[in-house]
Amino acid sequence: MHPFLFLQEQQVTGFGIMVDAIYRKGKLKLSRRLPSIIGFGLAAFGMVMVTLSDSSSSSIIFLALAVFGADMTLSPSWAFCIDIGKENAGVVSGTMNMAGNLGAFITIIAYPYLFSWTGSNLPFFYICAGLSILAIVIWSMMRPEKAIISE
Repeated sequence: MHPFLFLQEQQVTGFGIMVDAIYRKGKLKLSRRLPSIIGFGLAAFGMVMVTLSDSSSSSIIFLALAVFGADMTLSPSWAFCIDIGKENAGVVSGTMNMAGNLGAFITIIAYPYLFSWTGSNLPFFYICAGLSILAIVIWSMMRPEKAIISE
């Protein structure tokens, strides 16, 4: 393989390295849960810290940390779809992707209303942090070894 192609592939799937490393040790649940829990933890922390920042530079850094954390959850999320979907992984993945798109759509609509009701940007960041904490709770209950359809 050409070295550039390897680097390009690693850039896209970089967070998958952690998932794969834990999985190779025979720890399926941990390989899905740990990167997601760390990622959502960073997302929640970053969002709260944005509200406490006193400069635009620190706000940018904490927002970048939050996005980095959220991106850490992508590899285990797609792997989880395959784990539970088996031969129906495409349907599970499509459903997950559509739910994410609906969430993005609702966010775009809700933000201006939230701002007009409160007169502040802060509630938006607190809600994002709260949803990230809720995601940690949900990920701690995920069972990748249990398929959605019995074979």
